[in-house]
Amino acid sequence: MKLLVLGASGATGGWLTRMAAQAGHEVMALVRPGATFVPPPNVREVRGEVLDAATLAAALDGQNAIACCLGIRRTGKAPWSALLSPPDLMTRVASLLVSAMPRAGVRRVVAISAGGVAESITQCTGVIRWLAGAGNVGVAYRDLADMERQLSASRLDWLAVRPVTLMNGGPTGLARKVDRYGLFSIVRRSDVAAWMLGALSRPTPYVEQTVLLGTFIRNRE
Repeated sequence: MKLLVLGASGATGGWLTRMAAQAGHEVMALVRPGATFVPPPNVREVRGEVLDAATLAAALDGQNAIACCLGIRRTGKAPWSALLSPPDLMTRVASLLVSAMPRAGVRRVVAISAGGVAESITQCTGVIRWLAGAGNVGVAYRDLADMERQLSASRLDWLAVRPVTLMNGGPTGLARKVDRYGLFSIVRRSDVAAWMLGALSRPTPYVEQTVLLGTFIRNRE
């Protein structure tokens, strides 16, 4: 598979990039100019702005699939931490992909969203619902919902992965579809990356377009 990774300099995107290259896929990483990124072996690095239509179109040329691991960045983890990215980053990225992918002959895209986005808020407990709407976290969640709406209105073969609370650490192989997002729900970024790569590698079109992804949920709320 010829795979373009957007957001390869991030934690989940970095895992996915390494895993895809190790699995023998032909990987290109489109990385913003100021990002710290050392490409893994056998990964082609291209520097450029993802919101530049010409840059994105050039990166899409010849690809079979897209892994979108982008997201709005903030200065810290607190909900009110200042934004480092445009507040509509993912909406704009989705619009560009929906326009450029068909012209490049690329149909498949798997994108990271978040647990609690759109209708999945009904699967969240009270504290998570509050966090999903608080401060600039709420800005990011509304942006992801708009991203999903753009993909849904397209004819692309798309899948939005909605992870629960993300943690660091090596892969466990335990990521699975879950039906509830509680205060103690977690999933490792490495496991999300592995799950996404598996989904990208499947030959059949996606039946579901959104998946809430976690490893376990404790009923302690």
